[in-house]
Amino acid sequence: MRRMALRTLAVSGALVVGVGLVGVSAASAVVPAEPAGSARGESWVPDGAITKTVTVDGLRVRTGPGTDSAILGQIYEGEPVQVITSTRVPGGQWWRLVMLQTDSAGGLPEGYVGWVTDSYLY
Repeated sequence: MRRMALRTLAVSGALVVGVGLVGVSAASAVVPAEPAGSARGESWVPDGAITKTVTVDGLRVRTGPGTDSAILGQIYEGEPVQVITSTRVPGGQWWRLVMLQTDSAGGLPEGYVGWVTDSYLY
């Protein structure tokens, strides 16, 4: 399972780098940039070791940021996730690439990596 999580992390990292370069210009054209020093900063924000908690049951974990990305599974209220990075899609919604800190009630293993909307994390 750890190998799968590392592989998923590597693929997601490549996605972040590849899409990030395109996403920055696309997001900048649609959504005005926030002031320098704001909490959200740029379109792609490296978050480091921020841990957040899921606030709803059945939060979909996706292959990429946005509702058009495939669903990998679900996580549930109270489950902790580590934020790897964040992005804002052209419509203005923030998405977070997260790694599960425990096995999910939805069947995803600890260490699993995927994208979730920021709206249901605290």
